[in-house]
Amino acid sequence: MKNKKKLSISGGMVAILMSVIVFLAMYALLGYSSGYGVVIDDRVVFQRQVLFEHLRLDYKRDGGEWSFGYFVPIAVAALFWLRRVDILKIEIKPANVAGILILLAGFLFYWVGYRGEQKYFGYAAGQVLVLGAILWFLGWGWFRKLFWLWVLLGMMWPWRFLIGRISAPLQMAMVKLTSGFMNLIGVDAVASGSSLSTASLDPVTSLPISLDVDVACSGMRSLFALAMIGIVFAFLRVKDEWKRWVLMAFVPVVAILGNFVRMLMLYGGSVVWGTKIAIGENHEMSAFHMLAGLMVFVVALILMSGLVAIFEGGWKKFVTRRKTVVRTVESV
Repeated sequence: MKNKKKLSISGGMVAILMSVIVFLAMYALLGYSSGYGVVIDDRVVFQRQVLFEHLRLDYKRDGGEWSFGYFVPIAVAALFWLRRVDILKIEIKPANVAGILILLAGFLFYWVGYRGEQKYFGYAAGQVLVLGAILWFLGWGWFRKLFWLWVLLGMMWPWRFLIGRISAPLQMAMVKLTSGFMNLIGVDAVASGSSLSTASLDPVTSLPISLDVDVACSGMRSLFALAMIGIVFAFLRVKDEWKRWVLMAFVPVVAILGNFVRMLMLYGGSVVWGTKIAIGENHEMSAFHMLAGLMVFVVALILMSGLVAIFEGGWKKFVTRRKTVVRTVESV
């Protein structure tokens, strides 16, 4: 019996090792797509690059929009290690049929992307192949436990085509929210497209202060990073599955509120010190502008911590503790 168990374990390790080798060959060795080509000797040459190279280049584009992707595998490994005691208790029941079918779908995605030279199909194939491997080797019980880690792993792939589709609605929402709030507190503000014009004057130039809500200030730049933070919160600090879904549903709201605070800071800084100091010039952000950008994440962490406290009964504990303190003081 022991020999059979050892044989099964050794066979499983060999299968996992072979799967890792196949994955590395597909993503690190096989040329996949040429994209827009590369410049060699002042000529544009179209040659297939491996997907890991596409990954690296996409992390650099758009001002490093997706550079947080470097840390995603580390975060997944760290979270698994922190919850390893609970995870390793789950019984291994391989879902062979479902696993093989999903693996075949992943290979199909990969092949379609290779033939059409579409790197995003290759990225999607990687995510599907990981799902198939989990089911094939470990089963549905493990996947349910690892679901949010699998979702977090999906943040590693730079889905850059989503930026344009999501940024425009966020820009409009940010302009309307900021202008509406300013008019509510007595500051004349007019929204025009993705720009915000106010009646307040720059103390340096004496010109009306205008704020352009670009992709960064719309919440787009922080949305995906905040989604990653939200998954970490959901996985570590929230117990019930439905609460995790609710927390993740609040991520876009948190991103908008965080950038709303950022816009108010930029307006306030412009009123006090002028737009050059508060915002910057020649498309270069000032130090104050960068500080306002960091406030997005401060606000987000505070809001998500508050939501987690409400979900997990932290607010009730706070109220109970406060009542206990009050009663103790009154008795004294």
